[in-house]
Amino acid sequence: MCKLFGTVSLLIIAASCAAAQNPATSPANEPREVGTVRSLHSMGPDLKVPLCPAHFHDSLRANSIAGPQDKDVTPPKAKTTVPAPITQDAVMGAGKTHIGNFEVIVSVIVDTKGVPHDLCLRKSSGYGLDASAAAAVGQYRFDPAKQGGKPVRARVPVEVRFLTPTPPPMGTPRTGEPPK
Repeated sequence: MCKLFGTVSLLIIAASCAAAQNPATSPANEPREVGTVRSLHSMGPDLKVPLCPAHFHDSLRANSIAGPQDKDVTPPKAKTTVPAPITQDAVMGAGKTHIGNFEVIVSVIVDTKGVPHDLCLRKSSGYGLDASAAAAVGQYRFDPAKQGGKPVRARVPVEVRFLTPTPPPMGTPRTGEPPK
């Protein structure tokens, strides 16, 4: 018993020493968040869209990407958007889960010419919708962010919403079927 107690005490001391030697890499005032988690319904094409990290440490000074602490930066605005098609898997999945609407959030860096780069997934819905949203957002064009009238790179989240088609009322004949 004494030997077991000594071993447990030694493990606790070793763990606390290791924690003291490996301080957190984030600033103390920054909340800890879990990174993006893929939907359980993610499929092959969805898995090709990279997940975003929990935090971006953007600033014009550090990495030339406008961040929240950069002053007097007007955010980019979408000027050309492309609709993201809903997938048949999402329509079928909505019928099984009774979810009618899906949302995917894609984070992009908008360059000084208004072209999106470095897409990553902030919120996943699966069913092929993550890939559909990423493909559409990759074709968007933006008025770039500006600081003092000069274009600067900036990271922005883009929400893509999918609405499943409303099923016809009960008793409505399907296309190609004669009415009863």
